[in-house]
Amino acid sequence: MPEINGYSKTNGYSPVNSDNKLNVKTGSEGLNMQDFLNLLVAQITNQDAMNPMDNTEFISQMAQFSSLQAMSDLTKISIESQATSLIGKTVVVATYNDKGQLVQDEGVVEKVAIYGNESRLYVNGKEYLYGNVMEVKVTEPKEPPAPETDPPKTDEDPNKDIPPTGENDDENQG
Repeated sequence: MPEINGYSKTNGYSPVNSDNKLNVKTGSEGLNMQDFLNLLVAQITNQDAMNPMDNTEFISQMAQFSSLQAMSDLTKISIESQATSLIGKTVVVATYNDKGQLVQDEGVVEKVAIYGNESRLYVNGKEYLYGNVMEVKVTEPKEPPAPETDPPKTDEDPNKDIPPTGENDDENQG
């Protein structure tokens, strides 16, 4: 399912290319730790033997990549948290149809599922990527039921604690 991109044609990016195919970014296009290690090995094997790189450069590069990886993980956790916070809220989501036209849908987020690196929302029984959310609306609060004005009815006798009055009162007093 393609992800809706936040850029419009007015700022130079079109979600549909000249062949009427969607420009879809997949999650595997970025660099990962293995790519960094492969690059590091290539730098070491191809460096000039007469002018080798300083060890501090390697350590600095590794520290920078570790920081970038930590920020990536934090971003992923943040997106998952944001997606789950939308449960019960009214959202406008959109996707592209087969002709490349934007189709919007509005409804309450029923549930959120997280598969790998993707958060998926369910609106009106349909699945959408979190990136397809275009707008979050304030959900009108449901009015609580009116309070009861009559006292609750019980099976107990309301007069059970009141002593009986009558002929036996004279006998009890004497």
